[in-house]
Amino acid sequence: MSLDDDLLQLLSDNLRLGEAIYTLGSQQPNWIVRIAPEGIYVETERSRERGRVGPERVPAEMLSKAWDRLTVRGVLTNKELRASDDLNVKRSSFVCAVLAQLPGVVVSSTRPITLSYQR
Repeated sequence: MSLDDDLLQLLSDNLRLGEAIYTLGSQQPNWIVRIAPEGIYVETERSRERGRVGPERVPAEMLSKAWDRLTVRGVLTNKELRASDDLNVKRSSFVCAVLAQLPGVVVSSTRPITLSYQR
């Protein structure tokens, strides 16, 4: 799966490569290395400490599922992202932090993480 053109453009326009984006709950830094149709490539403190070669990819599918749910319903929680019987997004805290950078997205709560979307 690839990011649709609109979401890819939104991400590219609103995220700065190399700058840290902090998770909303625990304030863990994530550095965006690349934004591509197949997803966002990111490094974390943990991956840097472990000396991993290159960033890890957060797949487009995770970002698209979250964005679609947020824009359709107007609200998205980290809990529903993580739920295996719902969206089943493994990097939910990072995905929420990324979405919080986009226009119209408001962080309603950090415990539990809840995002709202207003056009």
